[in-house]
Amino acid sequence: MARPRFGNGRSTRALEAVLPLLVLFGGAGVAPAEVGAGTGPITSADFSYLGAFRLECGGDWCSYNLDGVGVAADGSLWVTDHVYDFAVRRVEVPAAVSTSQTYGGLPEAPTIEGPYATAGCPGTATELTGVSVIGIEPATSCRDYYNVGPVYQAVYRRRPVATIEEIGPRSDPFHPNKYGAYLFRLPNDWATANGLATKTMITGFSREAGAFGGSQGPTLFAFDPDNPVDAADLVWYREISPGCPGSCDFPGYESVDSWMGADWVRSAAGDAVLVAGVKGGSTCYGSGSACGDPCRDSQGYHGYPYTAQVLFYDPADLAARLTGALQPWAVLPHETWAPTEVWAQECPNLGGLAFDENGGRLYVAERLAGPFGEGIIHVYRLDGAGLVFADGFESGDASAWSF
Repeated sequence: MARPRFGNGRSTRALEAVLPLLVLFGGAGVAPAEVGAGTGPITSADFSYLGAFRLECGGDWCSYNLDGVGVAADGSLWVTDHVYDFAVRRVEVPAAVSTSQTYGGLPEAPTIEGPYATAGCPGTATELTGVSVIGIEPATSCRDYYNVGPVYQAVYRRRPVATIEEIGPRSDPFHPNKYGAYLFRLPNDWATANGLATKTMITGFSREAGAFGGSQGPTLFAFDPDNPVDAADLVWYREISPGCPGSCDFPGYESVDSWMGADWVRSAAGDAVLVAGVKGGSTCYGSGSACGDPCRDSQGYHGYPYTAQVLFYDPADLAARLTGALQPWAVLPHETWAPTEVWAQECPNLGGLAFDENGGRLYVAERLAGPFGEGIIHVYRLDGAGLVFADGFESGDASAWSF
């Protein structure tokens, strides 16, 4: 097993003594971090790679899947099936993960509930891409990646069998071309402290080129999960045309940029909002061959070379936006992380992202990693999220540590 990296310049000598324990997920969970205990924000140096796993599959629902990932209360995961199935299921996280670089060498996560089909998504080119948890139920969201109307349409379901609903009012800056790619919950205490009240669900989407009511960069919109028209805009980036790409609100924006997963990360060290996706290195419109793109053949936007990225947003900047101290397009990530553990480095395809606060684990889905388009889920440990280094960390006496 390759040695995981540990950030913040801390010694790994004591951790190596208990490294096998870090890849075992059985047993009791750890208590959530104390609210406001850290100074934050969290950075990529705080994460250690543990390995990956695949889903236990009996059909093609494992192909073109994992656009969305959400954590259930017991630590299991809600995941989206094949994009055209419009369904979600709950899977059990394997007791151990693996750093194997072959799909067949990864442990399997069995289905423990579902699949639960929805009534589909409206629009001309839509997929079920977001999943989060309200109580014991999965809430879902859709994105329409070709809404050139631009039509106001419903994108959110409170539960799989519920009627699909619109988010926010039908007025600028609220528009479904800014919603649906990801879905996650805000901490209730943070929402209350920052005047959001019951607006505790977050969604976002960055449509290609940011056109037709979209955003030239990832977005964050908060809404009441039981009354989604009650919404607030936290982060979005203006459509600057002509001029962007080139001179944009979001640094280095390219028209092909895609952000598909996001979640709030909390630990004793601090908080952060993570947004995962694929960043283009150029902008070209045409066929893959005409644009020199070995990854995508379709007619449309291309941006080779591509990089898998995770953006880190500081909640303090979101709070400043809510007070009016920052404009929504002035809220920028404080760090960009390019995880080297992603299998397809040249042609990456990141899907859902979710954080298990009780276990201190970050799940990052990589789509199309298997031989028939199956996805896998990478697992990272947030150092200090649940581990309590009672002996001062450096003695190597693992008996003094608690989980």
